[in-house]
Order: sequence, then C-alpha cells, then structure tokens
Amino acid sequence: MTPVKLNVYISYSSDDRKAVLALRDWLYPMRDEVNVWFNDPPKAPEPLSLPWEMISFVLPFFRPHDWRKEYAKVDKRRKERAHIYLFMTSYKSLIDNRIDDDITLAVERRIEGDWLSPRIYPVVVSPSLWKERSRLARYKPIGPKKSLAETKPVEEGYLEITQQLSKAIKEMQRDLDEAKFAHSRLASPGSTSSPVPSAGAQPYLGEEDDLLEFRAPAQSSPPEWLGWSIIFLLILFTANGLRNELPKVSIGRYENATPANAWQPEFRREYPLMPPKVDKPFPPPE
Repeated sequence: MTPVKLNVYISYSSDDRKAVLALRDWLYPMRDEVNVWFNDPPKAPEPLSLPWEMISFVLPFFRPHDWRKEYAKVDKRRKERAHIYLFMTSYKSLIDNRIDDDITLAVERRIEGDWLSPRIYPVVVSPSLWKERSRLARYKPIGPKKSLAETKPVEEGYLEITQQLSKAIKEMQRDLDEAKFAHSRLASPGSTSSPVPSAGAQPYLGEEDDLLEFRAPAQSSPPEWLGWSIIFLLILFTANGLRNELPKVSIGRYENATPANAWQPEFRREYPLMPPKVDKPFPPPE
C-alpha cells in the first residue's frame, strides 16, 4: 500500500508572500512526504504586439490563453483536500477576505476530537491583534513564542516551525496510513461493510492526485516582424482575389458587336447552287 502524502496548504496575505516563500524553502526537504501548496496563480498573458493584435482580431486562436481560471479551480480542490492548514497571521491578514474564506472552509472541515480531521495552525508573521480579532485565536500557533519579525535571527523561527510541523506531519501520516489500510479492507471484495464512514472526518487519502496538479505551459510572444509579414501576405492574397473576381473586358471585334434588331433580306447568289440533273426517273412507290 502506498503511504498517504500529506497536503499542507498555506493561506496568506499578499504582503506576507516573502515569508511564505521562505517557509516553502524550509519545507522543501520534506517534498517526498508532503505537498506544500499556496495561492500562486500564473501571470496574466502579456499583451500582443500591434500586428498580432490585428491578426488575433480576425483569427482569435492566435490570442494567448489565460490560465488563471483553470488554476483557480485547482486551487479550490487543493484547499478542500488539505490535511494541514497554515495561516500566516499579521495585521494585513485580519482584513483579507480571501483568508477569511479559507478559515471558514478549514473550520467547517475540522471535527473537534476526531484524529483524522484537518489540523489548523496559525503562523505569527508579525505582531497583530489576531488573538482578539481573528477566529484563529482558538487554535494553538506553531513556531516560536514571538513572531517571525521579532525573532533574531529569523532563521531560528523558521527552524522551529519546521521542527514542530515535521512532528505533526509524522503523527498525522501514521494515522492516515492506518485509515487508508482500513478503508482498503472495507472496500475489498466480499466485504459487507460500507467503505466510507457515515460520520466523522473523511480525510483525503490520495484518490484524485491528478486533479491537484497544475502546470501551465510556457508562453512565448511571436516576433513582431512575423506578424507584419503575415498581414502583408493576407493583403496581397485578398487584393489578388478581388482582381480575379472582376468581369473581364474583351476588345475583340465580333465579341463587342451588337445584333441588329431589324430583319435583313438575304441577297441572291450570282451562281446559285442547283441540284444535279438526274436522267433516270424516280422509282414508283411500292
């Protein structure tokens, strides 16, 4: 049986992105045991140059694809299948509606007292009133006693977060592996029990890993000279096609002659053609 790979989702405000990237680097050695996710959408496609804008107006498939909508769907599925939630708390996070929505999702998934429920850990980035103003006040923070901004050197703070998180990951991975084994036994042929419990937490056991992957293809801007070349060829072909569709004007003598409306008499021949003389009489009819 393949062990369950834990999913760690980090919810943060855009002002705390630097701390999130540093924490991701500290957790990188555990990449075989955990997936570290956070909201990191691809950039908007770069605007096209003038010739390619003109071409894409006629041929829309030349317009670059915006992958942000596809990423938002993947990001939503990652939140719904996370095993551990890390909330980067600061004074900016208290007014971020996106973080508030993430807290709602995590709290709704968590069942107090259930050892398979997702775990919620605040990570104090800077001093704030999060204990008085945030719904995360009921959860024990992970990391040093002081905030990361007050910890000197700051590497000591990240080290303590990594050590505490590593311990929680090992405990939860053991529990999830046991749950996955029990789930596989219940789902085996001949079992009369339901493979999915009707009550309690229903953690993600790695059934839909393909839906949680996202790799946007690299986008490249075509050269401007190529766009102008295509436009020149399109204009040339269009002009040539219009010229071939115009009616042809003939200057021939008889093609331009108009037929006469009045009847013209036939002139008598000077030497008319006469049938040859036959000396033999015609045979009588039978």
